[in-house]
Amino acid sequence: MKKYVQTFASFMLVVFFVVLAVASTDSEESKDNTASSSETSTSTKDEQKEEKKEKKEKKPNWTNVENEDKMSGEKRFYTYTTSTNEIEFDFPYQGGSSFTLLVRNMGKANEVALTVSKGQFMPSIMNERSVRVKFDDEKPFNYSYAGTSDGSATTIFIVNANQFINKLKKAKKLMIEAPFYDAGMQIIYFDVEGFKWNK
Repeated sequence: MKKYVQTFASFMLVVFFVVLAVASTDSEESKDNTASSSETSTSTKDEQKEEKKEKKEKKPNWTNVENEDKMSGEKRFYTYTTSTNEIEFDFPYQGGSSFTLLVRNMGKANEVALTVSKGQFMPSIMNERSVRVKFDDEKPFNYSYAGTSDGSATTIFIVNANQFINKLKKAKKLMIEAPFYDAGMQIIYFDVEGFKWNK
């Protein structure tokens, strides 16, 4: 009888350790699954936050400005966008030059101007020079340009502004190839999607 009790006690002890081991394994697996699920959930939330952040940070291509001539009371309208590339000119204009495409109406007529931050366009006396323009995948088209009234070489005006504006309304991408002093022909790139103009 004594041997039977000892054998039974040993058997129960073995069973106890087996049950304890199984319970411990299940607990570890449960923890691992919970941790994995938590990591996946966190990762998904982080990705969603990044997507929302990118959408928020995407700014419009065009900036609109409206003001008034203090003397005449006439409204003035402007919208402009900055080039997506920079051009590296030689001294004294080194360091990367950016470009601004401006559409404006000062109360009389629509005008389209192209300005370089550092550098000089080739002068166009009597509009004899032109820039080559490409809207999206269309064939390039030449537009004559004029200089400014004060003789500045950093800004030029497209001669046929209204035709240019009509093309611009339908375009997403724009390339302008312009001649520069001591630098030859250079290509300027713009993202022009979202352009609106009803003047």
